[in-house]
Amino acid sequence: MLVSIILLIGTLSTPLPLNAVRIQDGPSIDGVLDDAVWSQAETVCCRLMQYGPEYGAEMTEETEIFILYNDSHIYFAFSMNDPDPTTMLNALTPRDDYITGEWIAILLDTWGDGREATSFEISLANSQMDSKVNPRGGWDYSWDAVWESGTSVTDGGWTAEFAIPFSCLRFDQTSDAQSWTVNFQRILGKTRENGWYVLSEGGPMADLETFADLNGIEGIEGSLGLEIRPYASERSIHDSEPDEWDNTFNAGVDMKLGIGSSVAADFTVNPDFGQIEADAVEMNLSHFELFLQERRPFFLESQNVFRMPFMMFYSRRIGAVAPNGDVIPIIGGGKISGSLSGGFRFGFLDAVTAKVSEDTLILVPATNYGIFRTVKDFGTYSYIGISAVSRESWKQEEFDAEHNTALALDGAFEIPGNHLVSLAAARSWNTGLEDDGAYEIEFNKIRSRIGYESGFRYVGENFNVNGTGFTTENGFWESWGHFWHNIRPEETFSEIGYHGGVRYAKQLHGEVTVQNVDLSTHATLMNGVNFGIEGNYSGEVFNPYEGPEGHTYGDHANFYSWLGTNHFDVLYGRAGFGAGQWESGGTFHNYQATFRFRPSAALTVGLEGNMFNTDGGTNYNWDISDWDTRDTYWKSLILRVNYIFNPDMNLRLFSQYSKFRMDYTQSQESESGEITANMLFSWQYLPGSMFYFLVENLFEENEEGSFGTPDVGFYAKLTWYLPI
Repeated sequence: MLVSIILLIGTLSTPLPLNAVRIQDGPSIDGVLDDAVWSQAETVCCRLMQYGPEYGAEMTEETEIFILYNDSHIYFAFSMNDPDPTTMLNALTPRDDYITGEWIAILLDTWGDGREATSFEISLANSQMDSKVNPRGGWDYSWDAVWESGTSVTDGGWTAEFAIPFSCLRFDQTSDAQSWTVNFQRILGKTRENGWYVLSEGGPMADLETFADLNGIEGIEGSLGLEIRPYASERSIHDSEPDEWDNTFNAGVDMKLGIGSSVAADFTVNPDFGQIEADAVEMNLSHFELFLQERRPFFLESQNVFRMPFMMFYSRRIGAVAPNGDVIPIIGGGKISGSLSGGFRFGFLDAVTAKVSEDTLILVPATNYGIFRTVKDFGTYSYIGISAVSRESWKQEEFDAEHNTALALDGAFEIPGNHLVSLAAARSWNTGLEDDGAYEIEFNKIRSRIGYESGFRYVGENFNVNGTGFTTENGFWESWGHFWHNIRPEETFSEIGYHGGVRYAKQLHGEVTVQNVDLSTHATLMNGVNFGIEGNYSGEVFNPYEGPEGHTYGDHANFYSWLGTNHFDVLYGRAGFGAGQWESGGTFHNYQATFRFRPSAALTVGLEGNMFNTDGGTNYNWDISDWDTRDTYWKSLILRVNYIFNPDMNLRLFSQYSKFRMDYTQSQESESGEITANMLFSWQYLPGSMFYFLVENLFEENEEGSFGTPDVGFYAKLTWYLPI
């Protein structure tokens, strides 16, 4: 090796920088470090520092690090010591699904400014994970890239190789010499050690501002290549009533064009999201819709750029469900996003959805969505941002033209003492409503395990961004405050934390809608067992959405407690219990239990159960147009089974039984139940190219309380990744 560096990181106040060495031809990526080219790399031999379970202690085993690069890729290799390789835990898992075992991760900040890092992680079984990491400690695994990795077991542990193409990274191509920073994380499964090259002293596990310098990368260029992913799919659905089959064939294409090294354009024509697993059925006793996670690849790409104040953009508004239950089809869409010199980040998205008709009547008109966001960064936390959203539908038969538009200006700036002040102002314009505004200010403690925040928000009577975003209520102001503290004792506990908060909200015409105090504490033992309890107290409040004119409810209090084993153990369990006074009067009880068993590296079985009952609530009964006493009963049982043939092929089962009953004293009770079952086979037959086959069943409960003939569906989809 060119240079051999022995590091004792625990004795250093700052991490030593690392050097990447330029080569001509890269190594073969098979996990075996026998390519002669690795002898050109500098060797860093060290014991990473534990974030847990013994914070600040050295890991029990050494790690060697090697870094190379050429015109197209950056290469990393690791040799990880383990005196008894037979006891290593083989973490075989679907992509982006972490389980306990042996892992090694690379976190790259390719701008060197602490604003965002890209992580690449592999397990001993060569299962891949990749994500975007933000300064506040969030890991967004919705981002995916195409890169290579390989692993191998040795007599003294295991080795790993990474080949990361520059085409999947964003960096400053105006500079010949790159100013990157890097960190490494190693998980040692059998001892539960979580080690880092640079150990975070603040709150987040990965403190982007303290990453080590990665020197030596010069003369590289970003890809101007084109990635094309055509697809073809076939869906066949059999409805039990009426007894008939419905067959649908689809074809379309997704494209990505690199515009320099830091900007990418995405296009989609007739996108198809059929391989996405169904959303779990949830109980909803509120007057607001449930917020659903985005799962569609086109919207997941660069979603961090599109995060806006006041929830102005909620991507599941695009291609949502029509009143008749049909998914609103997306005709096509385009997106351009990235970073520019001077600390600018931006994103623009446009999508067109088709109309949905039934019996020649239009239920939902064709619509165009336009979303724009740009941010100017001033360091890690300080920024100024501008957001604009628009939803436009033109006149179509009985539907008149409509528009929903909003603009916002937001920003944040640091002040002494590691504090951050954030401000936001927005205004909306909607058909049939007067234009109105919303304003917010928030004060936060950053870079600390002792945290606190406070804020104030005003939302006008007619401020509404629900056309493109997620507005649950308007015409109110609220203020809040929170504090939290996490400590890491040296014995028995790996972490003890506590939290407290207050919130007060009032309608603009004077009614108090929220006055709440909550306190909680939690602890984690050295063996990973964790437990906690939280309590809430609410004073008298007015619910404006209950009944024709709203209703005032008295004060109430409740608690929730839980106990769980180590989340990453082969056998995992968690139980929770909550009880107290319900928000609309009466009482409630909540029972939750989760069980997961991993009998082998390939098989994982999980059960999740939930029971939630309310008794004696005071609610408006619309059937009799009068106030009434209401009881509700909710039961849900979810079965998840994953079988992993290899890192590129897996079989997943999701099945749920759910039942909900609502019983008013003065009217007939209502009851509904269903059983859903989805089995998904996925196979990455070439890097970036996928085959999916889905079988789905839906059993709905009939009036007699039994489950009849199910609706059955079959779905197959083939995608082909073509880098040009």
